[in-house]
Amino acid sequence: MELALLISSSICLLVVSLHQFFRRKTRNSNGQLPPGPRGWPLVGNLFDLGKVPHQTLLDLGKKYGPVMWLQFGAMNDVIIQSSKAAGEMFKNHDLTYSGRTVTDAMTACKYHEGSLAFSQYGSYWRTVRRLCITELTVNKRVNETTSLRRKGIDKMIEWIDNEAKHQGGVQIGHFVYLMNFNLIGNLMLSRDLIDPQSAEGPEFYGAMEKLMKAAGQPNVSDFFPFLKWLDPQRVRKKMEDAVGQGIDIVTGFIKERIEEQNSGEQKKRKDFLDILLDYEGEGEGPAAKISERAAVVLILEMFLAVKWRESHTPMNRAAAQILDSRFIVIKSLAPTLVAQERPWLDETTFNSEDHLATVGDIGDIGDGLNNKQYF
Repeated sequence: MELALLISSSICLLVVSLHQFFRRKTRNSNGQLPPGPRGWPLVGNLFDLGKVPHQTLLDLGKKYGPVMWLQFGAMNDVIIQSSKAAGEMFKNHDLTYSGRTVTDAMTACKYHEGSLAFSQYGSYWRTVRRLCITELTVNKRVNETTSLRRKGIDKMIEWIDNEAKHQGGVQIGHFVYLMNFNLIGNLMLSRDLIDPQSAEGPEFYGAMEKLMKAAGQPNVSDFFPFLKWLDPQRVRKKMEDAVGQGIDIVTGFIKERIEEQNSGEQKKRKDFLDILLDYEGEGEGPAAKISERAAVVLILEMFLAVKWRESHTPMNRAAAQILDSRFIVIKSLAPTLVAQERPWLDETTFNSEDHLATVGDIGDIGDGLNNKQYF
């Protein structure tokens, strides 16, 4: 009992001492800070955000202006809510603000060191960014992968059809994610990962699910850095397990690829993994070869981006809206289908039909969600 009381008292004393230290430090620099609401002791403005933080920040911006200062635990944050202020800061001080805060979870297995999203500005970041743009997003590369996307959509339709026959209800967003997961698998590794014949696919998919969940979990250690060593919510431990599992699987893919290259086996099309492994710099100065470890992290990050995109895209809502307005969609597409003498659609149809964008303005998405026959 006495030992527990002593430990509790020591922790309280440590917390109070740290609070006073950060408070004095902040007070000394108050003259340089933008306006903002007064925070609570120790926690700052954490409890002021409410259940809808973005709406709270908008309301605070009306009171304190487009640039304001908030304190979240021991972290000082500048909130920018106008294009003019953002332009002034990032146009004139882009190098100053080019870095990115690395959360405690993303330091698991040193993930942040090879990541494009979390690595600090420098030669490595510039190299990886340039490779991603030139090999993944330029029109020429996008057009070269049309057949991969068509194959993925055909498989997705087959999955949805089978699910509807056996279950009745269909979660469209889930199957879109599986399709995108396989598409990234083909772009990165030239293979389908969600497939009955793939032993690693389900395991890798599960690892990405756990990784995304742990990465998105609010972590008290990010707001109170002195708690990082304790990892009170075990967030970093969960990330280490998920990232470690993903790293082991991708490392196996890379070893297979290196063996293929050493055997002299030629591929018809280079994927992103080939490009990362073959990169030798730009010919100026020493070769900035990308390490196998960095390649593993970059491959993981591409799959993580697919999961992040799924969680931020209301695919089921969009599907409900289209189904609710299906007769309008069919009517708008009929002239194109008749003219081209084919009963199916592809991405070129949607890219060329500007009037399809107006379909989303018809009705209310909530009407589609309330119609239970679609779910």
